[in-house]
Amino acid sequence: MNSSTIISVIGATGRLAIPVVKALLAYGYQVRAVVRNLEKAKQSLPKEVTFAVADVQNVPSLTRALKGSTYVYINLSAEENGAKSSFFLEREGVKNIVEACQAVGVQQILKIGALGAHPSIRQPKEFYQNQTRREGHRFIEESGIAFTIFHPTWFLDSIEWAIKKDTLQWVGKPVEFYWTNSTDYAQWVAKAVGNPTAYYQHYVVQGREKMDYEAVYQRLKAQKPSLKLQVLPLWMVKMIGFFSPTMKSLADLFAFYEGTTEDFHGQALWKELGEPSTSLEVFFEEPTGVNILYL
Repeated sequence: MNSSTIISVIGATGRLAIPVVKALLAYGYQVRAVVRNLEKAKQSLPKEVTFAVADVQNVPSLTRALKGSTYVYINLSAEENGAKSSFFLEREGVKNIVEACQAVGVQQILKIGALGAHPSIRQPKEFYQNQTRREGHRFIEESGIAFTIFHPTWFLDSIEWAIKKDTLQWVGKPVEFYWTNSTDYAQWVAKAVGNPTAYYQHYVVQGREKMDYEAVYQRLKAQKPSLKLQVLPLWMVKMIGFFSPTMKSLADLFAFYEGTTEDFHGQALWKELGEPSTSLEVFFEEPTGVNILYL
């Protein structure tokens, strides 16, 4: 890969974005982090990364920041501002990014979404964040620019994030997922950049094993016998949510997933970009330092 090829990463300091940035650097790309807080970004990202300051609510700033970019990777956070908000990063923010990409001639847009936002996968329940993501994705689909959108299930990183003082803290009833992880995910993103096979694709991102959090906990406990499990009832989190927007968003998220059943849809990703290679045990033996609940 020509090291002069620039891929700009919007949301580069996000915990799931950092492994992607490192993988892109390893593949030989020049990575430009498009950020709002320059000093914070410099503390979080590898020294090889270059920086541009922009705000997703400001198209001219995005256009300046993306100038010279061949590719753009979008890593935006799920929001807690309620279903009636007039500006969502995942909708209006994406619209602004697309406009800037068109202005500077970006050749491919890559983005992280969520399994519930995949255009052909529907669950009995709807979650407004997924609906918002799908609306934002339509701006990408209609842009005329090649795109690759990844739709991950739960990340094992969220388990690591939820361990506090030797206790895994979780919410609600056990639900089975094909857990993925940030190590494999970063490789898939890097392999999709500039890859015509991955153009105009919505990929489902899933791991090999379908487990609920109790099964994950038992596997981890075999590695770390002192690990304990603490589960908060969903009704309790909902009550706390009356006083905390963060807890309300968390309660809404877990309520949504308690009403879903995850089937396997990862065949296309595995066939075209490679199969996952990081087991649960290997992932936790080699901690990434990247912990997030991102769905």
